[in-house]
Amino acid sequence: MVASRPFAGVPDQPFGDPETRQGAMNRAQAAFNAAIEAAGDDFSQYPDFAVGLEGGLEKHLYKPQQLSTNGVGGDGMQQTEELWCMAWMAILGSNSALCTLGKAAESNFVPATQNYSCNKNCDQNGREKDRKFTWGYAKTAAFLLPPALCDLVLHKNMELGHADDMVFRRVNSKHGSGTVGKLTDGQIDRMDYYVHSLKMALIPWIRPELYLG
Repeated sequence: MVASRPFAGVPDQPFGDPETRQGAMNRAQAAFNAAIEAAGDDFSQYPDFAVGLEGGLEKHLYKPQQLSTNGVGGDGMQQTEELWCMAWMAILGSNSALCTLGKAAESNFVPATQNYSCNKNCDQNGREKDRKFTWGYAKTAAFLLPPALCDLVLHKNMELGHADDMVFRRVNSKHGSGTVGKLTDGQIDRMDYYVHSLKMALIPWIRPELYLG
């Protein structure tokens, strides 16, 4: 496993699902390409998976309805701007035996040949001709940011990480426990926050007969 920090190709503070998801894809693709280039002619070092993570924000205008004393809808309350924090995961992998090694026990999927090899059945790049690449995606849960962070991001054009550092008086929080860690008092840190979505992004290789067949 090799970690890298490739360029996301989206704004430093992505907004919305399409932009955030594209950033995750760009990171995974760039990491994959860099690993291929570093491996050169040593096909045994070619990557099986490339994973990209990108954090983003969702902006919503929300006008809650205030309940009357009898439980029936009352007058509308003031409209507010909300920011919700989320992240997208993108995984690039193939239909190879290594990529589908963790498939479900009852899966009847037949993978492509196991390893990169230039001995037979390969294209000019040394990849098996029957190997097909595909993407897996998943999105984390979203959580509402407090007004102080919203104001700095929306009206002062700050990235969330920098706004977090200012509001909570800390340094480089986006590489530590993250905003989610601070707001949950450590019950969910940045790593915990990503785990479930990363597992879900692997679904195409857990159930390859449904996605890679």
